[in-house]
Amino acid sequence: MSDFIALAAAWLRVFATRPRFLALAAFLFAGDLKADPRLAWFPVDLTLLTGTVLTGVLTLRWLRGARLRGPWVAVLVGLWFLSFSPGLFQAARSDYAFQKVATIYTFSLLAALAPLLLVEEDGDRVRIMNAMACFCLAITIGGLLGGGQDAQAVQRLQAFGAGTISLGRATGLLFTYAALVLAGDTPLAGLSFGILVLAGVAALFSGSRGPILAAAVVVTLLLGAGRMPLGARVPRLVWVAGLFALVAGSSLSLAPRGSLLRVQAFFHGQYGASETYRANALREAWRLIPDAPWGIGWGGFATRVDPERGLGRQYPHNLLAEVTLESGWICGITTLVILMAAMAAAWSRSFLPGAQVALAGVVFYLINALVSGDLNDNRPLFMFITSALMSWDLPWRGAP
Repeated sequence: MSDFIALAAAWLRVFATRPRFLALAAFLFAGDLKADPRLAWFPVDLTLLTGTVLTGVLTLRWLRGARLRGPWVAVLVGLWFLSFSPGLFQAARSDYAFQKVATIYTFSLLAALAPLLLVEEDGDRVRIMNAMACFCLAITIGGLLGGGQDAQAVQRLQAFGAGTISLGRATGLLFTYAALVLAGDTPLAGLSFGILVLAGVAALFSGSRGPILAAAVVVTLLLGAGRMPLGARVPRLVWVAGLFALVAGSSLSLAPRGSLLRVQAFFHGQYGASETYRANALREAWRLIPDAPWGIGWGGFATRVDPERGLGRQYPHNLLAEVTLESGWICGITTLVILMAAMAAAWSRSFLPGAQVALAGVVFYLINALVSGDLNDNRPLFMFITSALMSWDLPWRGAP
């Protein structure tokens, strides 16, 4: 019993977080969880509920004297969201466009501004990732338990409340973070490796190629570019990589057939209907951009391009193309500058744990945002962008 208590205490030290960061993580993942029938008893929308809780947390911290870390970051984020205005004034007359505009200036803005009052030091960004890892682990386990069916019958693994893309993003982020924890000075390498295996296998079973690619890019970037002092941990990482490859290979016989075929086709350079659709949508979006310097309005893609013949919720599946097409050239350029500034800020401080996490989050979610989802599906990206921009202003008091 004493050994179990000691192990639990060590686990809590490694994955330490705080209630305010759990509130933030709950808000960021509410959209992935609210379709779970086990949460159907909630009398209000889960995103609205968690957003209200997070707003209350931020208000309470402000009343207690919390100050902004890097006021210039708040100005920069404000200017970024101001660049969304041309799309607002020309928004399409559709339910989707109305919902899109309302969400941009409520939930998405809240995600972008929250770190300004929540984060006080570099280690807080690690605590945010720890909180997000809790939700990612819950989604991962839910996906794997839901996949305990005939592998021939299940085409792609998905969890209650989280579709294949949401499951892929959650498992991909969890895999990335577990790899970074193993590359650090963790006293719980065995448990961290177990999380790595769970996340990696679930990501493979989901068949979502974007999150798998994003996780590989982030791990290669931070480890391969020498941004983490590995030293004597290199042999351990080699063993981890080999053992993970062995476990993942052994699990292939249990993988849903549809997921395996998607992943195999991707790595063989073969593209199916999904890739063709997104490539055509992206090409049509870029075709319209030169003639629309002020954009065509939020939701305009669905009316001007309309590849799905009248379906309301349509978008180019590429963040940069979407903002440039629907809110104009200035918005597209501003978004690109913000992304570059966030990555540069985090990269310049990436010898610190929190900056490494912020950089990993921006790169991971940016890659996903360039291949799937609409603007408001990327609230975690907005949060990580602000966290990364704060890198130059945050003190470092050691690991959490």
